[in-house]
Order: sequence, then C-alpha cells, then structure tokens
Amino acid sequence: MSVYITREMVSQAAHEWRHDNTVGILARLVRAAKRKWKRNEATSELCNLSDRELRDIGIYRGDIPHIVRQLDDHDLGLAPTMSRAVRGAQACGNDVPA
Repeated sequence: MSVYITREMVSQAAHEWRHDNTVGILARLVRAAKRKWKRNEATSELCNLSDRELRDIGIYRGDIPHIVRQLDDHDLGLAPTMSRAVRGAQACGNDVPA
C-alpha cells in the first residue's frame, strides 16, 4: 500500500505546527509568570519569619534570595507540564490517562 503526501496534508501539518508553537510560547510565558509570582510569594513568607524561626529551619536571612532561586516547579507547587506526545494524542481525540 502506497501513501501519497498531498498538499492538504502538508498545509495541515504546517498549520498545526504553527499553532502548537504559538500555544507553546504562550504556555511558557504564563508558566514563567506563575513561577516568578510563586518565588516572590516564597521570598515574602521567608522574610516574614523571625531570625529564630529561620535558624530553626537552617536558613540565614541573607540566604533567602539564593534559596528561593533554587526552588524548582515541584517545590513551588506548579503542576507538571504535559508532554508533546500526550498533547498530540489528545488533539487527535484519543483518550489519554492523566
């Protein structure tokens, strides 16, 4: 069985790639904004602790900015991103377990 690539197939693929790329860029911008907001929130919470409370958890006040920069998305409570394979399968109407 032969498969022929038509202009419509190429056009559809190009459209989906552009759409996926735009959505990806917007999703990354939103995620970066959430990450910055969560880091500012963590910094504020740590700065509101007394020196004694900070010592109890092993942090010096001057280390707060460095510690907060080290936090990853999981530490900040951000949901993991969906892989491209799962996103593509969902776009095609396939049921994919979460």
